Amino acid sequence: MTGQSLTMQILHREGLARIGRFKTDHGYVDTPNIMPVINPNLRTIPIDTMKKFGTQAIITNSYIIRRNQDLKDEALKNGLHSLIGFDGTIMTDSGTFQSYVYGGVEYENRDTVEFQIDIKSDISTILDIFSTPSDSHEKARLAVDETHKRFEEIKDIAKSHNISGPIQGSIYRDLRRRSAKLMSDTDASYLPIGGVVPLLEQYKYSNLVDIILESKLASDFSKPVHLFGGGHPMFMGMAVLLGVDMFDSASYVKYARDDRLLYTEGTRYLADVTELPYWSPLNERFTIKEIKSLEEKERYSILAEHNLFAIFQELSEIRERIRENTLWQYIESKSRSHPSLYSAFKRILTHSKRIEPYFELYRKSPLFHFGTETNRSPYGIRLKKLEPEKGTYSTLSSREWKPARLSQDFVRNVYEKSEENFCINWYGLKIPVEMEEIYPVEQVISGYEKETKGTLFRRDNGYEKVRNFNLEKLRRVADFQFGKGNGKSIFPDDCKITVSKATGRIRTISRNDSILATMRAHDGFIGLTFEGGLKLHEVSKGMNNRVMVTRESATYNSQGKSVFFKFVEQNDMGIIPLNDVLVVDPDDSLIAVGRAMVSGREMRMYKDGVAVTINHHIQETTS
Repeated sequence: MTGQSLTMQILHREGLARIGRFKTDHGYVDTPNIMPVINPNLRTIPIDTMKKFGTQAIITNSYIIRRNQDLKDEALKNGLHSLIGFDGTIMTDSGTFQSYVYGGVEYENRDTVEFQIDIKSDISTILDIFSTPSDSHEKARLAVDETHKRFEEIKDIAKSHNISGPIQGSIYRDLRRRSAKLMSDTDASYLPIGGVVPLLEQYKYSNLVDIILESKLASDFSKPVHLFGGGHPMFMGMAVLLGVDMFDSASYVKYARDDRLLYTEGTRYLADVTELPYWSPLNERFTIKEIKSLEEKERYSILAEHNLFAIFQELSEIRERIRENTLWQYIESKSRSHPSLYSAFKRILTHSKRIEPYFELYRKSPLFHFGTETNRSPYGIRLKKLEPEKGTYSTLSSREWKPARLSQDFVRNVYEKSEENFCINWYGLKIPVEMEEIYPVEQVISGYEKETKGTLFRRDNGYEKVRNFNLEKLRRVADFQFGKGNGKSIFPDDCKITVSKATGRIRTISRNDSILATMRAHDGFIGLTFEGGLKLHEVSKGMNNRVMVTRESATYNSQGKSVFFKFVEQNDMGIIPLNDVLVVDPDDSLIAVGRAMVSGREMRMYKDGVAVTINHHIQETTS
């Protein structure tokens, strides 16, 4: 086993949220997922039941095992998996939380890690320093540095085993960034965010937003990110939206012992429940009355089943939302279920500019517009970049402007006979009319329609035509996708534009009998051909719009085969996921045009999987 065997393979994504997979000696773990906490002294739910619910990995405490001579002897003799009775991935914690609660543990850092290795833990954890929300900045900084020092003490072990490097730093954003970067630069193959349980217990989700985001953005994206103790389904979706891959939790047991049931939006006391939800695994076995009448130990056990199932149900919903690209709107709507969640969502909006580059150029689903807050989402922030300076445009009334194919009178008699800039009012944002069909301007669903104020324009049909709407539209969209000023170079005045007879939408753009690009109907963006890529390659300099691959990889990419992360040598850091990019060899010769699967920053980090899917390549133009 190597220290990098937990490298993430990305299968689906939405912004920072991702469905991925990593592998240990005991199989694959699909993310986002949870590791139920197993106390080796207390078995609440049978392992077979846990696996039926979807458990692929668990976490247990090496400190508890080590302090119990019988458990210790069996673990050393037969291994951790035999002791627990679980054949999947097992992570071990070190006793850090016990040290925080009880004021210290009797073992040293190195022998704590070595014990975890000896009992065959799949992911071991150093004895880090737990920081509390009440710690001073200086105390938290010392904890961060000591935690890093302790990892350096076992760096020889980390070269051949999976060791997690906890990210600490209390509530201080600069310290979380520092800790994440320090741990990412080590051989730690797993990055848990620690010291957050007190915040979770107090519903201080806004603080958690800052902690998770600072930790994530400063981390190596190729390594799984874990939120220690973050197992309440109420907050899990928001945590995944911010980049968390894995959780652990004993909450399913703790809440059961308190006679409380977990739901995806909160908790309820058993005494207040009159009906089981239809999805509960208890639904066909018990009535609420029967559950309330059970003996304490049996009641706790079956309530724990309900609670664990609720967690897995929420994770299933989260993964499905990522697949269909609706996680953001799911979180936005769910945030209204509790004031603490709503405050946390508003905190996320304050970070929209920072997370916008990680969001895809377009999504499968339309954008749901809930109100002014939607305009502060990453897609709203992206559209706001299109707003021209005040006083440089005229805003059109909704009576004047419909989609261009429905507004031909305006296009012919006003737009094309004037050099004036025109904008439409898109839910309070001023969007140039040329951007009418890009995602999400056209692909939006809103519960309200209203007349937008603006100006009605009239022109004499005798005015001379000074510009072509479709050509200006192409150039404006190209500027947005590939950099300001590049649109005119890619699409010169003598381009031939073909439109659909049925819809009036632009279909293909050609020049000298060569197709330069198509305009996609589903998202309104431009898809370059190889010839269009050559035009962009001529005018964009340096690494702009480029992914440079090794010479070995270039041979295969020039034949239309995908670019893998491990063969990327350099790339434009400003690449937006799902935008078209130029694939070049080490001499900067264009070999293909493809679609980036991740952002420019991520492309430097991932080591496994596809970086660019090829749409057009040089060999198809020469064969």
